[in-house]
Amino acid sequence: MTLISKLPTSIPADSTPQTWSGTDLRTFLVPLDATVFIPEVAVTNTAAVAAAATTMQLSSASAVTIPANTVLRFGTSSVTVTAAADLTSAASAVTIAPAATAIAINAVSTYTNLVEIPLAEESSPTLADDEETIKVHGRSTPIRSVNGKDLTSMIKTLAGLDDPTVLRLTIKGTQKSPNNRERLLWLYPDGFALLGMVNIGAPVRTAAAGSTQRVQFSSNLSGNAYWANLNDATPTWIPIN
Repeated sequence: MTLISKLPTSIPADSTPQTWSGTDLRTFLVPLDATVFIPEVAVTNTAAVAAAATTMQLSSASAVTIPANTVLRFGTSSVTVTAAADLTSAASAVTIAPAATAIAINAVSTYTNLVEIPLAEESSPTLADDEETIKVHGRSTPIRSVNGKDLTSMIKTLAGLDDPTVLRLTIKGTQKSPNNRERLLWLYPDGFALLGMVNIGAPVRTAAAGSTQRVQFSSNLSGNAYWANLNDATPTWIPIN
């Protein structure tokens, strides 16, 4: 007890940096024509929908526009909106592709204009410096910026062509620029966010006996790129370059 009584009363703060799991990196597709992010809005079905119905009544506490071809999931049932619809707290008639199953009244779906790339086994955006350098005293010293900062990324997913997001990337990856453009958003678990307009490269598919099929897409910056610190009280997008 003598030694314990002589311990300093204050305990030093632990300055060991926190580690973050790379598995928690998430990658999203953002609509090219979007002007705002819609992370999550509840959409309610206000009238029972029968199987094969082509219209339904939807409302949303937050006013939102649901674009055409949006897939809304109500529990285990899904419907595809065939024409853009403006939703408010008052129920609006929405045109849908024939419903595969009946949907109960007051069933709720969640709409977001962010489409997450499923089962992303790898997503590795890399920011690179494109500068001309010369040797000065044995060191490579930049003398001028060529293209400034560049962004490339490889995205590998375990999902296949039956997934609508993989199908969307496959369609884009088999077209020439500018028809292969997508806006990608990367969210890191430490709060770093990266946003960029890219060209999607041709899909590379790998498969072997005894292993899971993979589909890999490359992406290269074709527009502007931005980053944000989501730990800030009011995060803002900061241009890269």
